[in-house]
Amino acid sequence: MIDKIGLKTTIKELVAYKTLKPGENEIVECAKLSGELHKLDARPSDPNMILFYDPKDEPGCRREVIIPIEREVEGIETKMMPEIKVAFLVFVGTHQPIEYYYEQLYKYIEDQGLKPASTMCSIEAVYQPHDFNLSYGSFIDEDSAEAWHTEIMIPVEE
Repeated sequence: MIDKIGLKTTIKELVAYKTLKPGENEIVECAKLSGELHKLDARPSDPNMILFYDPKDEPGCRREVIIPIEREVEGIETKMMPEIKVAFLVFVGTHQPIEYYYEQLYKYIEDQGLKPASTMCSIEAVYQPHDFNLSYGSFIDEDSAEAWHTEIMIPVEE
């Protein structure tokens, strides 16, 4: 279900990142990076993101996992993410495949008279639920896809 759709400018922020090799799993590598940051007391914050430099279904797509952090940490690659004008779409749950939401966002971009920028293709961000609504002693609801928000951002230009 689409929760929000619109235009915004991202904030300039420090992120830890890892460039992914072909075949590396985005979710696994994001979890590893997050774990390393927690061990080093780097205070990672929401959201965990995947930056796609090329179309995500293209063989050899260049990708990075990125996580906002408060400060640089020895042994972890960091960079400053610039402010970027993006079209964004936030959806909740798994009612449709992610490709459906990309189609909706590209239609929105066209309807606004904009075009995708050439610097990168997209960023996908996953936000943890504010409240897991767990019953006493239960951890099952934690993994419910219906509670998580996913944001797709596509850099745009006039």
